[in-house]
This record gives sequence, structure tokens and C-alpha cells, in this order.
Amino acid sequence: MSHQSGITATDQLRDKFADMKDGHTRVVVVVIENEKLIAKEEHNAVRSFNEDFDKMVPPLVHHKHPAYFFVRLDTISELSGHNWLLITYIPDDATVRERMLYASTVATLKREFGLTYITQEFRASSKNEMTSHSFQQHVRTQDAPPPRTMREEEMLEIQQREASADISVDTRHPTLQGLTFPFDENVIEAIHLFKKHQVDYIQLEIDDETERILLSHSESHATPEHIRKCLPGQQGRYHVYRFKHDYNNQPIDSMCKIAKETSFSELPMSSYVILVFLYSVPGHGSKIKQRMLYASCKESVIENLEKKYGISFEKKLEICDSADLTTDYLMQQLHPDIAANTAKSSFAKPKAPGSRGPRRLLKTTDESND
Repeated sequence: MSHQSGITATDQLRDKFADMKDGHTRVVVVVIENEKLIAKEEHNAVRSFNEDFDKMVPPLVHHKHPAYFFVRLDTISELSGHNWLLITYIPDDATVRERMLYASTVATLKREFGLTYITQEFRASSKNEMTSHSFQQHVRTQDAPPPRTMREEEMLEIQQREASADISVDTRHPTLQGLTFPFDENVIEAIHLFKKHQVDYIQLEIDDETERILLSHSESHATPEHIRKCLPGQQGRYHVYRFKHDYNNQPIDSMCKIAKETSFSELPMSSYVILVFLYSVPGHGSKIKQRMLYASCKESVIENLEKKYGISFEKKLEICDSADLTTDYLMQQLHPDIAANTAKSSFAKPKAPGSRGPRRLLKTTDESND
């Protein structure tokens, strides 16, 4: 709370404030003399606001003496009438007493004039700032959004999404905003090799310090069991995997959509190839911050791979336990019919016993009488 100077307006100034509301006056200069607020100079409106401002205000400015400038705007309010601009001019060359006195009297001056009439206000400390251009620049600065941190920008976007959300039974929206980190050059090179079928497996990691997606590991002819050995025990990873396996002895390659130069003859006749995106994160061994980071970046990584580099995934899986990454697990996820057949065979009716043991001879009643 600012301290008040105790200085009040004279009766002549109050009458002048009442006369200013009629719309004829353009500029009124108010100063402090003998511990009172008085009207020093004034000018009536002649032309537009900008023209009158640049012509009338600069000659009224003194380098070393503070003052208050009331300048009428060209806009009109339905409730209060003409709108006014209040400029508090306190030059740096003024004495300390004057600077403190004028700064502590602003609230009193505004209350005497009427707060509803003052729609714009700014402070100036030099004569160069007392121009219409400086005022327009001040207005643009006021209308511009305030500087925000990255976290504040994310929270603002979340609030805007929540406010404009179309909520219905079938509506599905993400609860958190995803993060987007750029790919490292080594990752881009590995992706090109993957599309050329020179690499079948790419492992990606997040560098939270540089906020980039880095290449952790890549190789060809990798099996799920071999990939499982390459998984870190307490860190998350993204995996781009070309899963080659036997299935009904049918040669199908989903990569032909993006690598038309690769013919079916280059693949083994018994191979069935499916592109899989794996997201592995230990459930208990990793830190909560890391799990949240990998979960937030997952969608942007998939979107970047599919839209920018043309890699279309037929399956996206999440693995919490590295022990689950086996060939049988992938087969069950990619081919549900295999899992169904396995379930039927596991619940098959057991066979009847082949033998009930040697037959026993029983004596009849007739034989016992004989």
C-alpha cells in the first residue's frame, strides 16, 4: 500500500475538472504548488488526438519539473462520456522530494478527477517520451500478453483446451499436453537405414538436459529375446522394430508401402514382417519424473516417425516388465487367432484313462452253494 502525501485539490481545480467533461478541452496540466493541486495550463481541442498531442503537449513539458497531464482521447464511453489519458511526468532530473511528492499524490488526483473517466495511464521520465508515438507504443505493450515461462505457457494452453472442450459421450481428449523434442542426427540416419531394410531395430532415449531424442542402440536381425537383453533396468526407451517371424508361411511385408524398391524376393519365403513401436518403461525401477517425461513425448515421437519419415506402425505396445518381451508375447499381440487357438487347446477335455486295471472274478450265489 502506497503512502498518501495529504495534498488535496483546490476548489478552482475541482471546477476545472467539472468543465473538462464537456468535451471541448484537450490538454490540462496540473502541478503541485504550496501543498495544493492546481491547474497550470490548458488547451482546447483543435484536431485529432495524435495531432493535438504532438503539437500541444511537448511545449508544456519542463525538463526538471514534474507535472500531471490530462489529455482527452477521441473515444467516448457510454457510461462516463469522454475518455481521458493521465500522464504522470516525473523527470529524472527532479529533486528527490518532488519525485516522492508527485508519486504519492497520483491516487488523490485520480480520485478528485474521477476514476471512471481515466481509461489510459502511463508514466514518463523524459521529454522524449511525451509524444503520441510513445503513447501508442505503451498501448501495444499493455495489450500484448505478459512474458511467461514454458510451464506457464503449457498451463495456459491446457486451460484454453479445457475451456473450449467439446464434451460428449464419444469425445476423447488427452488429459495432458505432449512434449515435442527434436531427433538427433544419428537418429535420422538410423531411420533412413531402417527404411532401406539395412537396420531392423532402433532404440531411442531422451536426453532431458538437451531436450533431444538420441540414438541408444540399433542393429539388424534382432529377436525379441535379444532386444530384452539390451533394455536398461531402470530407464525408459522407445523401440522401432521390424518383427520378422513365421506365420502361415505367407510372405507379407508391411514395409513395402514406404520402401517400394524392396521386392518380396529379398525376404525369406516363410517370413511375416510387421512394424511395431514399443514403449518400455520399468514400473517400479524408474523415477516418476522419467516415466512422465517418456509418456509425454511418446505421441510426438510416433507422429514424427509416421508423418515426417513415413514409417507406418501396425502395432503400438507398451511394456512395463522386460520379461514380457518375448516372441510368444508379440505373436499373441499381433495374431490374436494364435492366442485363441492356444486357449482352446489349453481347455480341451482330458482323455479318458486307457485302462482300468485287470478284471477281477466275482463268485456268484450258485457257485457258493455248490
